[in-house]
Amino acid sequence: MTGQLGCRDLAAGDILLKVNDGSVLAGAIQFGQALRGGANSAVVHAGVLFDPTFIIEAQGHGISANDLRVQNKEYGYYVFRCLHPNMAAGAATCARMMFDIHQSGKTLGYSITGAIGSLFGRRGSAATPTQMDQLLDRVLTGKQHRFFCSQFVVYVYQFVAEQNGVPAGRIFNVADAMVPPSLLAADLANHSSFAEVGYLMPGAR
Repeated sequence: MTGQLGCRDLAAGDILLKVNDGSVLAGAIQFGQALRGGANSAVVHAGVLFDPTFIIEAQGHGISANDLRVQNKEYGYYVFRCLHPNMAAGAATCARMMFDIHQSGKTLGYSITGAIGSLFGRRGSAATPTQMDQLLDRVLTGKQHRFFCSQFVVYVYQFVAEQNGVPAGRIFNVADAMVPPSLLAADLANHSSFAEVGYLMPGAR
């Protein structure tokens, strides 16, 4: 399936890549990514679907859940689907868990410095299972941790991959904090474990 999609075509675990919506912030992100040489600089945000209508995303107030038919109706997205159903389902559950944690304690804020740093830092290697477990332990015990959008997506999928017996580096072979949205778009477009299934047009759900 490719072409224009509606919410009925989406699935839990899908990765949505938002296209520049004309806002000042989106323009600044696109400009920064273009300076970095990103081929997909117009992709300015990313999130993971919990179900066909709700996207879990790291943004201004931290990990949020937004309805594609309401709060995010006017945004356009490229949609990528994980080809491993168990991993996709796990990513949706993990993302929702992080949202629930943030709702209860407001501990998973947004990292604007991390987003900026990802544009100019070195890629680094994927976190080890121990490092990811340690981060989750801190989150579960109420410690503060900040994510930016594409970092959150990468962390969720790397963590769930390890839980499914797949090394994190086989899903995204890069440190999560070094993945701006444009780089995530490039990785997904050439990834054997993901397929682009289509796009959501602004206002069309």
